[in-house]
Amino acid sequence: MRRPISNSAVLIACYLARGYGFVPDVSPAKISKGTWVKRDPRVSCLMAVTPIGPFCPFRSDAAVAVEPRMEGINTATPEFATEMARLQLDMQSGVAPDPERLRKVADGIESAVDEWENLLARLKLSNDFQTREYAKLTQAHLSKHGQTSDEIAVMMRWQSGCMRAMAENRPPPMPPANVDIMKMMQDAQGNSNSGSTPPSIAAMTTAEKITSAPFSEESTFESDTVREEYEKLCRDHNALIQMGASYATFDPMGKIAFLDEIKKVEERWDIFFARFSLLGQLDKSFINQCNAFLESMGLDEQQFKELLKETHKIMREDAEKERNTVGY
Repeated sequence: MRRPISNSAVLIACYLARGYGFVPDVSPAKISKGTWVKRDPRVSCLMAVTPIGPFCPFRSDAAVAVEPRMEGINTATPEFATEMARLQLDMQSGVAPDPERLRKVADGIESAVDEWENLLARLKLSNDFQTREYAKLTQAHLSKHGQTSDEIAVMMRWQSGCMRAMAENRPPPMPPANVDIMKMMQDAQGNSNSGSTPPSIAAMTTAEKITSAPFSEESTFESDTVREEYEKLCRDHNALIQMGASYATFDPMGKIAFLDEIKKVEERWDIFFARFSLLGQLDKSFINQCNAFLESMGLDEQQFKELLKETHKIMREDAEKERNTVGY
């Protein structure tokens, strides 16, 4: 059975785990040259092949405020994850695990679950579109692997209890009554057979940081048409993200209209980046680093876009349910 710890504690934070990235410099003196600048490494941000979803370089105040907590989970998790991997290796080799190490890992799991649940609750209750999008993205990603956040939290706490029981040489607790362990085993086996692997802590923590800017030549922006399109796209996207700060207060039709605008911006970025790709002016290092980072989450570029599409579909369905409930 695939251990839930392998894809849970940093599932949200992994999307913002790299402390480096490049963002468009939208200052009047720079934007006309297509200048990209390094993001402050204290604020996690990166660019995917197109700057959409969690890879959007434009941040709402709420998203910036929550990023340190995401980074905190991501920073704290690898230590006990490494310990857990060592324990599993010892047990597979027939070596009795050290009780203190078992307690240490159990403490780490409990702490991670607490932080994860608190963070998810904060994201779900936020008025801001971007932070709600993080929560729904996590929901969609887990659903793809036949899991929910509640199931993972329950299973992780059970794992912690089993480790404490082993450390104290007593019988393990009964499996959670509301979780179908056989189903999770079958889903894990199905993922393995299909090549659909949930992201692992080891892969995420060793993934190469995205340090390359997407465009290889500033000369590309010498065209007035391209420069004006780029300026407008950056400003429109940024304005939309800032407008989304009060997303939860929109009526259902307003939320649906907002999601329509997000889709339009994503399509505009697709067209803009496709043009650069056809001209051979997307930086190869940037492409390779993006691909490596997505692979660390068990995704490729197309799968990521499908995941984001499913995320927005969930948000649209939520708005439709609200519309039906209130009688719009």
